[in-house]
Amino acid sequence: MVGASHLSVNRYPDTDPGYVSDGAMGKSSGSGGLTSIKRSSSYVKLSVMYDRTLNQILTVLRRIKCLTYVTLLVTLVILLLYLTQDLTAVSITASQTIIPVVYQRDGHGAHNNPNFHAQFCQKPRNIIFTKTHKTGSSTISNILLRYGEVNNLSQLLYSYRTSTEYKKLLARRLITNRQIGNIFAQHATYDMDFLREHVYGSPPPRIFTIIRNPVSQFVSGFSFFEKPKLYPAPTLQSSIQLFLDSHSTYLKDTWFCRNCDRLVNANSLDMGFRFDRYMASDDKNGFVEDFLAEKTGEYELVLITEYFDLSLVLLKRRMCLTYNDIVYLRSLERIRKETVDDSGILARITEIQKIDMKLYEHFNRTFWEEIEKEDGIFEDLRIFQQINSKVQEYCVQGKKIGYMNTYENRLTDAGKENYHCLAMNTRCLPFSTFLQARDDEKVSDETRAGLLEEGLDNPDSLNFRQILTLNRHTDIVKLATGHV
Repeated sequence: MVGASHLSVNRYPDTDPGYVSDGAMGKSSGSGGLTSIKRSSSYVKLSVMYDRTLNQILTVLRRIKCLTYVTLLVTLVILLLYLTQDLTAVSITASQTIIPVVYQRDGHGAHNNPNFHAQFCQKPRNIIFTKTHKTGSSTISNILLRYGEVNNLSQLLYSYRTSTEYKKLLARRLITNRQIGNIFAQHATYDMDFLREHVYGSPPPRIFTIIRNPVSQFVSGFSFFEKPKLYPAPTLQSSIQLFLDSHSTYLKDTWFCRNCDRLVNANSLDMGFRFDRYMASDDKNGFVEDFLAEKTGEYELVLITEYFDLSLVLLKRRMCLTYNDIVYLRSLERIRKETVDDSGILARITEIQKIDMKLYEHFNRTFWEEIEKEDGIFEDLRIFQQINSKVQEYCVQGKKIGYMNTYENRLTDAGKENYHCLAMNTRCLPFSTFLQARDDEKVSDETRAGLLEEGLDNPDSLNFRQILTLNRHTDIVKLATGHV
């Protein structure tokens, strides 16, 4: 009998897998040989089928291996493009933050890993900003007015016949058809109970403010609010001396200070400090410490005027904002700047401002604690300042004398047609007035028609017609930097 090893089998798929060689046939004889051949033929068929299956499996494996290499190569290319895009984001993509942050209320922005992306951030819908005096707060209020308009968020607006400073917030003063809103950013004494009731609470509002060194704030406010007219003297310094001489008992026998509104311990007043309760307290130091602890718990951030741009970058990171949200125009700079350098006068200002001094020292420390948590923030600051300089160049061509003896901006031709340039150059009071006229159902059509004709002679500021018609969604950063 011929064994299977003596059979010559064609293993190629294009020939008959049952073919047996003549040599094998010649060596077989009789019926036993035929039986052997048949058995061998069956074996051959099984063997060929096995080989064919093995070849198919090997072919598939080779293809998978090739596909794996291709997949790895494509993945590497995509990764390199992605990393390159991240690195070149410094070329100013306005819709992204450079180092975005996923906010955690209890972690104070601990997620500052550059691998997080802006799309994971949640921009705030509800905001409470305590507007303080002579701190740059008007610039931040302007930022929030623009932010509300661009993101279709409502402002909690109210009105008084005169200034709103230090006035108690009252529901009857809110505009007629809006007893609750998304953003509050007007001058008023801080009242958490009122604001919790009248600012949307879901998601919880983000609460912040800004304060300034109380000595420089006092000097700036004394000049801006024209206090020298009440204390006439040859120089600002000597006028302040007269003021201090007339209030030597301030915070000793009484906290009363004539003509001190918006001037003495103004930050504490704006943030809700109760001087009447302070004077009645047997433990004044404890009263102040309790106030600081309360405000530390209420305010997510307290920004510092002396580090204004850095404060805005910190705000951007914590609230997942973009450069478009925080750019601003420098304006309302005093035409005549006088300094106070007498050490005795400065020491007396420090004494009369002692509540605000404690407030400032406390929150200046916490500010830098927050800055230390932010990796790469100073590079972010550098980029922001470059962008803001470009925006200033795009929007502004010069200065003119304006509000309260300060310089105002004259806009470029492009700036006069751009919503953001106009809005950044509009003071908060007229800006809020136009929004109230647009949104308050109590405002008559006749009044609105009259407003449509006002302000047309000032091309450097928003008028009511532009509030109603201009496109809010142009990318001012891309326009200003040429990355359109």
